[in-house]
Amino acid sequence: MKLLLLSTYELGRQPIHVASPAAALMRLGHEVKAVDLSVEDLDRQLVQWADAVAISVPMHTATRLATSLVGQIKQLRPNLPVALYGLYATVGEAAGADALFAGEYEPALVEWVSGALAETTVVHIGRSDFAVPDRGLLPPLARYARLEHNGETRLAAAVEASHGCRKRCRHCPVPTLYDGRMRVVPKDVVLADIDQLVALGAGHISFADPDFLNAPRHSLSILEAAHDAHPEVSFDVTAKVEYILAHRDLWPRLAELNLLFVISAFESVDDATLEILDKGHTAAEMGEAVEVVRGAGIHIRPTWLPFLPWTETDHIVALFRFLDRHLLWEATDPVQLSIRLLIPPGSLLENHPAVVPHLVHLDLENLTWNWRFAHPEVEVIQKELATIAATASDCGEETMETLAEMRRAVGRLTGTDLGVLPRSGAVVPRLTESWFCCAEPTDSQADLIQIRPG
Repeated sequence: MKLLLLSTYELGRQPIHVASPAAALMRLGHEVKAVDLSVEDLDRQLVQWADAVAISVPMHTATRLATSLVGQIKQLRPNLPVALYGLYATVGEAAGADALFAGEYEPALVEWVSGALAETTVVHIGRSDFAVPDRGLLPPLARYARLEHNGETRLAAAVEASHGCRKRCRHCPVPTLYDGRMRVVPKDVVLADIDQLVALGAGHISFADPDFLNAPRHSLSILEAAHDAHPEVSFDVTAKVEYILAHRDLWPRLAELNLLFVISAFESVDDATLEILDKGHTAAEMGEAVEVVRGAGIHIRPTWLPFLPWTETDHIVALFRFLDRHLLWEATDPVQLSIRLLIPPGSLLENHPAVVPHLVHLDLENLTWNWRFAHPEVEVIQKELATIAATASDCGEETMETLAEMRRAVGRLTGTDLGVLPRSGAVVPRLTESWFCCAEPTDSQADLIQIRPG
């Protein structure tokens, strides 16, 4: 079978969700070609070449972009089989794909390509056999996001040591499939992938697991082995506030292993909101987590979900005050301050009593429930901040200038004197891709999703 694997977006990284299934399929003798539309063109000749097409949809942004791509492929070749695979596959069912494979998608994808699968929708969260991802079909790492730190720029790449999550945060798409379960990727597979990425020039590795500390012994053993093999390479991970505090004694060891920063989903400074989202932490504990991580010599980069149906202007001002108090502006990507809650079909929030009164209708085209703000003035703030963030991203504007502009906008729209944006002077490591998995695609991202004449 001649299979074309496509990625629309994977957080500015070389897409592991193409490299991994490519290895599994080629191991069985299939002919595979791959295109990452975030950095390269898809030409008509490749679509004509393929016996089938499979599009990776690991997150909202990627799925929104993929829905347009399915339509273009079907217009060119109406009878060409097209599958969506990944975390968001079933969310994108209205895109018109012929098959949907969610969760641990590789076994179903392999069977589909081999003609041995009768079902057109498969949700699988059982254990799978993983091959070492094949990076050879993808553009070089120089085409992707880089690490910037202390005036140095390094090529960056991402691996996964686990899938799923033991927690059930209600706004997160992961528990809708995994329901509090997680699956580890074998240590030897992860380490072999890191080896090949370093050989390809990577100086920084992101662990893209939903939470690095879901299986702390497994993850730590991988990081220790990777550091032993490549002591010059730096790392980042994602971890919940709850896990940061539960494993507070682990952070000095992680610093020794060249962990530069940790991403943590803080989401809100309003404790009532955190309770609705079932985050498992309070605003006070977020501040404690900042101190624990910084105390070990590691930077922290919180992510935020500022705009929910019940958000008040005071909540936005309080978030800005929290960033002031904990000197987190240098660790903040502008898009984070504009994120509006997404409620995809099947979300754990869609039937929550705090959410239901605000729901309007299910917008399948945009993969989310439409909802109304309880306070219209908050919607005005959200739209202005989203415009500022998207324009700055498309134009490559300097981050702190964008944040200062957002601060002025919030001050003006809330009638609050926020003063000048405080700068800590800290040089916080960052990846050059600042967009976010749950953000709406920008116009420039959407413009890339085209089949070009070939």
